[in-house]
Amino acid sequence: MKKTFQIKYPCEKRLWDDMQNLSDGKFCDLCAKKVWDFDRFSNSKIDEILKRESSICVKTSYLKPVFSSVFLALTLTSVTYANAQTEHKSLVENVYQKNITINGKLVSSANRKLVSGEISLVTLEKLYTAKADENGNFTLSFPEKILTEYNIIRIDYTVADLEGEEFTDYKDSIFKTNELLEKQNFEIEERYFLIGEVVILSDLRPPDFYFINGKKIGKREFEKLKKEHPEYKYLEFYDEVVVQKLTKRGFVNNLYVLYSE
Repeated sequence: MKKTFQIKYPCEKRLWDDMQNLSDGKFCDLCAKKVWDFDRFSNSKIDEILKRESSICVKTSYLKPVFSSVFLALTLTSVTYANAQTEHKSLVENVYQKNITINGKLVSSANRKLVSGEISLVTLEKLYTAKADENGNFTLSFPEKILTEYNIIRIDYTVADLEGEEFTDYKDSIFKTNELLEKQNFEIEERYFLIGEVVILSDLRPPDFYFINGKKIGKREFEKLKKEHPEYKYLEFYDEVVVQKLTKRGFVNNLYVLYSE
């Protein structure tokens, strides 16, 4: 997401966990002010809030390129390779393609119980997805050829705290190929975010991008397909780094993707 604001003087991050929960953020007793959780909103919704509120405090998260920033840490326990013969190809094209299988585990860094979890390797053309079992174990397979220098991993999850209250969210993270394939932890105990009063920036807004199965289309056609085919998998990406890595464009705002299968 191309930011139209910045937090010039961030507050201490530890304050966030101590604040009182609100429907769209938290309340800071220290400043006696509401702190909007901008991670919950699209770019257009953030614009509405900034136009309506003259002076506000917000919390916003960022991705660190190359490192995972997921709330559920990704533990890669093993990686295996398999040769899979491609189907429906000519004799010339009918070659052996190397597949990669990752046997890993989703682990809550805050020791919350995993209710459900799904991990995906994201490309614009196709989504490679695996569901985790009740213990967080998963097996994710994909062709080796789709790996790039930077790979986008998305985790959709529901966790429960000690009182049984459930919390559903998703997190995107970026891995270099060697990091994704090595047997090691990617736990980030502290989420990378900022809290503080916003300063509005004057900047030209880049366009949103819309894709279906890797094909770029217009917003009107995208919304029409999304409405006509509720069975299609729909994903949205607001983080600036993730969007730029997926689209390979520097001047882009939000990214919206549909997958027909």
